[in-house]
Order: sequence, then C-alpha cells, then structure tokens
Amino acid sequence: MMVNNRSKVDVSNFEPTVCWVVALKSEAKPIISHFKLVHQSANSIFPIYRNHKLGHLLIVSGVGQINAAAATAYLASESGAPPWAAWINLGIAGSLDGDIGKLYQGVKVTNPTKEKVFFPGYRFSKIVSLVEIQTLDYPNSVKNNGVLHDMEASGFVDFATRFSCNELVFSFKIVSDNSEQDMKLIDKMMVNSLIGDRLQQLEALLDEIITLSKLEKQRLQVPDEVEEVFKQFHFSVTRRNQLIHKLRKWKVQFPNRSISDLVKEAKTAADVIRNIDDALTDMKFDWT
Repeated sequence: MMVNNRSKVDVSNFEPTVCWVVALKSEAKPIISHFKLVHQSANSIFPIYRNHKLGHLLIVSGVGQINAAAATAYLASESGAPPWAAWINLGIAGSLDGDIGKLYQGVKVTNPTKEKVFFPGYRFSKIVSLVEIQTLDYPNSVKNNGVLHDMEASGFVDFATRFSCNELVFSFKIVSDNSEQDMKLIDKMMVNSLIGDRLQQLEALLDEIITLSKLEKQRLQVPDEVEEVFKQFHFSVTRRNQLIHKLRKWKVQFPNRSISDLVKEAKTAADVIRNIDDALTDMKFDWT
C-alpha cells in the first residue's frame, strides 16, 4: 500500500486575489521576482508560489492544455480561491504578423481540435491590444493572420471559468516568434526577457483587474443582515439562497436602507422573502 506524503499547500488565513497559471518556469520567473512570490510545499504536484500580503498565487503547469487545465483545477482546490479571485494565464505565443515582444489580451480563445470557443475576460482595450488565441496540441509553424497560437489558453479558460466569473478570467500572451523570427530561436533567456519587459504594462492591467475583483467580492458577499435573519427563522437551503439573492438586489436598490421593518412583520421564513419581494415590486412600479 502506497502512502501519500504530499502535504497540502499552506493557505491558512490566506485569500487569493490573483491566481496565475503559467506553463514554463522561464515565463514565471519575472513574475515570481517582481511580486516577491515564495515557493510553497516541495511536495505539491505542481510548483506553487505565493505572496501572502499581495494575495498572489502562481502555479507552473507545464506545457499543453491538459496540464494547464489540471494545474488550474489543482490550484483552485488547494488554495480555496474565492469566486471573486481573478485568474490569469500568462505566456508566450506565436504569430504570423504580430510584433515580437508585444503583449496581447486573448478575448477569443478557440480550440480547433475540440471545436470549443471561449470569450474570456473584461476587455482592457485602452491598455493592451485584443486578439484571438488559437490553442494547438503541438507547436506549429503554420500561422494565421491576426491570430496568436499557443498550447495552454483553451484548457486554462475552460477550467478557470468554473471557479470564477468569465469577466475575471484572462489570457495574456506575448509574441515570441513570427514570420520573420523562427520559433527555434526561442530560449529561456529570451522568454525571461520578453516577460520582464512587459511588467509595467502588466502592473497597469493588474490595477484594473484587482478593482474588478473587489467589486465582485462586494457583489457576492452575504450581507450581515442575512445572518441576523437566519438566527430568527428556520430557512431551508433553497430559501437561504433565495434570501441571499433578494438581499443583493435590495442592496443595489436601497444601499442605505435596512430590511428590519420587513423582518419584524414576518412570522416565517417565507414571510420574510415575500415581504422583500413586495417591497421591491412596489419600488419598481412606483412612477410618482
């Protein structure tokens, strides 16, 4: 009988804000250095790095969409990343006509083999150029105009969108080879330099991404009033979810108004939900 001695990544008192999924160590090194990420347990399946203060986690997946998908799922499981965490796949990609070293955001990710199409991420067109990424199973010297070619984006997006909303899942790629520069010239030093040269641009993107994450956290968090209501009435799982959903709508319409009066008038959990519904409906049709 085999004994699994792999220790779980220590994420006690840690809530990730940004989860990086990077294929190669050479791609990850500039990010690890710039954000002062520290290597976690040596026994984890994939190498994981963390900065507790910044809320950054990074996992090195290895090449290929299967590895990217597996590493994404693994990091989500090990870290307990909340649904408002942003997920970023960063790496190099080939292009027919793109400029070497230019950073792009993949707003359309296709997988010809599996006939899958994704449209991830909030668009940051004022900061970075937008492009389609085509994920291939093997490196390919045959490329299409206006399209980047990689080996991870599709697998990453497919799984990352299961753990966070689509708008918080991003694939950023830097052109490493094109019609004028052969992919055979790519080495670790070149990759390190390509990523390092784009750190300032990535910082600008992160500022916007973290703002989006905070807004999503605010939207998803259960209002304090909900816990108080749960103490007063018995709610089934279905009605708990209904109340949370309606309270979020209530906070949008009445950010400074309490539901205490509606709760006082209720005798059951169903009454609470009905009273909130009625109040929202009255507000909706009050045109005076």
